[in-house]
Amino acid sequence: MAEEKKLTGYPSVDKPWLKYYKPGAEEAALNIPEGKTVWDVIEEKLLQHKDIPAIEYFGRMISRPEFIDMVYTWARAFKALGIKENEIVPYYGPFFPDVGAMAFALNIIGACPYFLKLAISTEALAEETADARIAIVYDDMWVNVSSELSKDRFQKVIIVTAADAMPPPKKQIFSLIGSLKHRGKINQIPRGGKYIRLTQAKHYSKIYRGELRTPFVPNRPAFITSSSGTTVDGVVKGCVATNESTIAQFVMGTASGVQFFSGERCLNHFPPTASTALNILFLLPLYSGMTVVMDPRVSEDDFYRQVLTSHASVIVNTGSAWEAFFNRIDNEIKQGKTFDFSYAKCWVVGGEGTDISKYTKWKQLLLAYNSPVGIACAYGLSELFSAVCTELPSARFDEQKTTIGVGIPYAGIVLSVFDQNGIEKSYNQRGELWIKSPSAMKGYYKKPELTAQIKIDGWIHSGDLAEIDENGFVYIWGRTKDTISLSDETEVYLFDIANKIKENEYIDDAIVLPVIGESDRKRLVAHIVWANSFSEEEKVKCVEDLNETLSRYLPSELSLYAYAEHAVMLPYSPTTLKKDKNKLYRQTSGYYQVKNHQFIDISLQ
Repeated sequence: MAEEKKLTGYPSVDKPWLKYYKPGAEEAALNIPEGKTVWDVIEEKLLQHKDIPAIEYFGRMISRPEFIDMVYTWARAFKALGIKENEIVPYYGPFFPDVGAMAFALNIIGACPYFLKLAISTEALAEETADARIAIVYDDMWVNVSSELSKDRFQKVIIVTAADAMPPPKKQIFSLIGSLKHRGKINQIPRGGKYIRLTQAKHYSKIYRGELRTPFVPNRPAFITSSSGTTVDGVVKGCVATNESTIAQFVMGTASGVQFFSGERCLNHFPPTASTALNILFLLPLYSGMTVVMDPRVSEDDFYRQVLTSHASVIVNTGSAWEAFFNRIDNEIKQGKTFDFSYAKCWVVGGEGTDISKYTKWKQLLLAYNSPVGIACAYGLSELFSAVCTELPSARFDEQKTTIGVGIPYAGIVLSVFDQNGIEKSYNQRGELWIKSPSAMKGYYKKPELTAQIKIDGWIHSGDLAEIDENGFVYIWGRTKDTISLSDETEVYLFDIANKIKENEYIDDAIVLPVIGESDRKRLVAHIVWANSFSEEEKVKCVEDLNETLSRYLPSELSLYAYAEHAVMLPYSPTTLKKDKNKLYRQTSGYYQVKNHQFIDISLQ
């Protein structure tokens, strides 16, 4: 741990988080290899750990030499298919071993994969793929993109399946079940012509015998992932990572002592559209000598099974997904089941995060069942190719705070919070989090105007309201745009109101959303989860108590119009695994209020 310095009061100057790192960590984090591609660096690391499997996929172990061969096979195939230097190749679908190999192969030949957002609209798909000639798509999702990829401008469409890399007999069984279960969807993919199945595409590699590697070009795009946030009005935003910015993530993570250990296992079950899946759960594990356990299934039951059977030391998921997992574990413990979580060394809450009470409960549960460190929190942005902050065994945030901490910044990163005028704020004050990092994106793909709004003078403006304490720990409150405006233009944060509701011990979780009515008063609705099973009479008293509390807390213009309760936990999206605010916004029934000590039903229609 480095020696502490006297604080100036400004985090970007003091960098108090550096005291948790070894001396020289910041210099090591910024010592980024020059003139190398991502594949140059990864291949070196793969060859250093030749005896450790690169990927496990449905029981098949893919060795590092075998995976290297897969990469070069695809590089030759892409060359034979005519993919050119600087060409963008879109991919739509989950993560499979061949998809990882394809990404590296494109890197070798100087092209760039674009991992499209799975929830992309038809209009956005047309815009984001306007310059593409060749695309890659997962067969079971063809119907989502067929209207665009069927157009004549696409010269080749490579079709991948979940069974492609499976070992026999699983491959044959899965293919048969899939063809029967999804016959209508799969059969819509035309046969022949420009449509090439994966095995057929690989045969193209036998045609090409020329040079594969292209000369290194500074600042060339290496990967494009899709931002899952709403930094700029919810527009689809492809974040362009260069070779340099991607490699910077590897170097900074290693210098910061992230808990990725050679010979251990990392679960990857997210699609590569998310920078976390691509970097933290694929690239960095391979760089660190780990085995990537790849399983593209993302249901609640699948995640539960994956965690318990993969024995992965590194697992990252959203607060909602972890909540569902730990709810199930807690119920099974109550029924007498025991667990051994000694392999849980780097289980991380990312994405939307969670709240302090849940985090503390989960950490204590894991520690009680042999985990050496419990669970940790982290924070990242697609605009920075994922990782920004993380907890470490020697650096845990203050659980006495009222909002969740996400650890300390990576060595090599500078960050602070700023007011609306761009003035840096001091410790324990809230403001928008700005970040400077060598891993910053080149920009949003084909969106220079949006890039200019978020990347200013070297700072990435996160759109998150945060504070930083004197030890350098970062605490995230919510999105800066998660507000409702008053008549005097004052902004009230909706998550502050939700936090006020959650202060009551009878509330487990809450989200507050606006409902703009015809009256001058601005109305709000609260979606709540009860902490226990209450009778109707008890619920009435609790709602009356909430109404009284909020009448004192809220400005006179605002009122809590109605409540909607949810069993066990708030709903979350099956694609993002985050709380599904869009679904809650669309809900028009199931609301109630209390009047004269009785529930009355309320509709928002």
